[in-house]
Amino acid sequence: MAGTRYSENRTKLNRASSRIKDKAPVKVIKAGDIDYTFLFIVILLLAFGLVMLLSASAPEGNKLYGNSYYFFIKQFACAVVGLVGMGIISKINYNRYKSLVPKMMLICTILLVCVLIPGIGRSLNGSRRWLNTPVIQLQPSEFMKPVIAMYFAKLIESGKYDLRTLKGNLPYVGVLLVVTGLMLMETHLSGAIVIAGIGVSVMIAGGTPIKPIIVSVIILVPILIIAVYLKSPERWSRVTSFLDPFQDIQNDSYQVAQGLYAIASGGIFGLGLGQSVQKYSYLPEPYNDYIFAIVCEELGLIGAAVVIILFAVLIIRAVKIAINAPDTYSTLVAIGIAAQLAIQTILNIAVATSSVPNTGVALPFFSYGGTAILTLLLEMGILLNISRYSIRE
Repeated sequence: MAGTRYSENRTKLNRASSRIKDKAPVKVIKAGDIDYTFLFIVILLLAFGLVMLLSASAPEGNKLYGNSYYFFIKQFACAVVGLVGMGIISKINYNRYKSLVPKMMLICTILLVCVLIPGIGRSLNGSRRWLNTPVIQLQPSEFMKPVIAMYFAKLIESGKYDLRTLKGNLPYVGVLLVVTGLMLMETHLSGAIVIAGIGVSVMIAGGTPIKPIIVSVIILVPILIIAVYLKSPERWSRVTSFLDPFQDIQNDSYQVAQGLYAIASGGIFGLGLGQSVQKYSYLPEPYNDYIFAIVCEELGLIGAAVVIILFAVLIIRAVKIAINAPDTYSTLVAIGIAAQLAIQTILNIAVATSSVPNTGVALPFFSYGGTAILTLLLEMGILLNISRYSIRE
């Protein structure tokens, strides 16, 4: 059934693309007519995220730097740069820089290697994910997220490898193994999961049968589990703490338990914006991976539901942009970005509610991270640009 549906969608896409080449009467949105609903949701989520970041990070900023606005100012500055970049990218036809994608992939891979080099890479809380720069802490894995989608999309569009065969999938699998392997060496498990999810999503959309993917996951997940267990028993204990968040509340499950306390104390309507108790040295880094718990505590179930609905609408609009994209490349790029949004949102909320192991996935638009918010907004610019050329029958 899924294969039939995919074939029908691909046939429709190919027919539409050929009609464009033949200058057949296909209605195409003129450049400048972007998906304004998508843009509105992006701006709304960004504003919402900045407000919650200010609330969640104020105590820690005051404690560490004597400035309650410390984290907010840095995030806001990166968001402004990101918005400018989003506006510029939305006006540049995605085909104009498609030829640069292989070079971008090579550069991102080299940066991932550089992170592992002492003196160049920066270690924090047991993870080496950042590059030392005089201006901003760069996290190369964030750049890799959109680039892996664009790289796979370009390969698939070229038709060089037949994704319906095992041999045709091997180059893509090899790239994913190299990239995720480098990230696991950084002990960046969450980033490896997200990038693998993006790559696999693009491959499935490009023609890879789902059954081999499922078999591969069944084989690889136990290997990954064993690798994490052997490499870092302490990290393994934190990962498995979700099974019983209150068993070792003073150690491995401390953050998970404090996050659940925050969610539970919010009730239906919340304690009020800025009124969180858990952000005052109880919940570690409440402005990062567990910011959704602060949303629940301050705005309650209603506020949490609003956030989830906004993300759902954003992801649906991104998928719609992918469906209406004019060619294979833009369709697959949009699917990759939509997959990133979905994976990160679902995993972050699942971690905050102790539904899955604590993997440290950031919540898009909300969690603190200059490189993350900058890259994310540039990705939104790519989607907006693709929406300019959407096909309308």
